[in-house]
Amino acid sequence: MYKRHEVGINGEEAACDYLKRLGYKIYCRNFRSYFGEIDIIAIDENEIVFVEVKTRTQKNFGRPAEAVDINKKHHIYKTAEYFVLLNELENSFLRFDVVEIYITRNNDMKISHIKNAISEKPAYTHVEHIDLQ
Repeated sequence: MYKRHEVGINGEEAACDYLKRLGYKIYCRNFRSYFGEIDIIAIDENEIVFVEVKTRTQKNFGRPAEAVDINKKHHIYKTAEYFVLLNELENSFLRFDVVEIYITRNNDMKISHIKNAISEKPAYTHVEHIDLQ
């Protein structure tokens, strides 16, 4: 497995652990369709939450959430729409979040959770700092 892929997998694992600690129920991971992939689909109280996880080891290219451009948003929406139809969840409340994972040189992990990130008014919440060692 090459490093970039490994970093992404570690980030998704950390994001799942983080969401579970907040009380989310992980419904599925890496849901794929013709339109794209959604990293995590979770239940938060009465909402279905589609989570895009972005993991970075450096900040040279801006915030990880900035990588969720208009094209990526379109793929996420279409994939979520397919998931909702496939599972007959048409009357459910939906939310689209981004979980940013920063892995430092010391193998510390910092997590930022942006609720409603794929909307006009995202809610930024810096939540915690995890030491991986």
